[in-house]
Amino acid sequence: MKFLRKTRNKIILIILISILVFAAWESGLEVIYARTLVGTSNVVLSIVKDETHIELEKNYDKYQFRVYTLVQGRKGHYPQELGGLLQPFVIVLSWQIFLFFVLRIRTAFASLGMNVGTFLLIQVFLLYLLTGYYNAETNKFIYTSMLDSFYVIAVILVIKDNLLYRVFGKSVFLRKAVQ
Repeated sequence: MKFLRKTRNKIILIILISILVFAAWESGLEVIYARTLVGTSNVVLSIVKDETHIELEKNYDKYQFRVYTLVQGRKGHYPQELGGLLQPFVIVLSWQIFLFFVLRIRTAFASLGMNVGTFLLIQVFLLYLLTGYYNAETNKFIYTSMLDSFYVIAVILVIKDNLLYRVFGKSVFLRKAVQ
């Protein structure tokens, strides 16, 4: 596969993968990932808090999180849009799929586990902070500060992988078929 030896071809490939992942995202992958995030968050919340859980609901053709918790000692609920929290996962997922074309399978799977796991844990932590949004100013501050940082976190994961595996450099751990 000489096709993937040139940087130009790798860039074209990652752009095509990104377009396909974004199309899939708009066609329903976002909802699947949102349900995964809600399920993971609820497992963590069931361990930490008794009266708190998060649901995914459709409201006027748009999905949103609905947080059910105690607000100042009384049961309450409030919505949160998905947008800035979930969309950066498109970057991470596109990058991870791209790595399967340029790295050995085992290395690509290791990167996938590390990056997706890290990204998911940070998002679960943010949703945990969301459950205390109206109860603690610290939670409110950290949640508001982190909400728009997921694009930066996604780019940091991409840069980390490029530094580790030299995907766009001279030496790269290519698949055996490519070498």
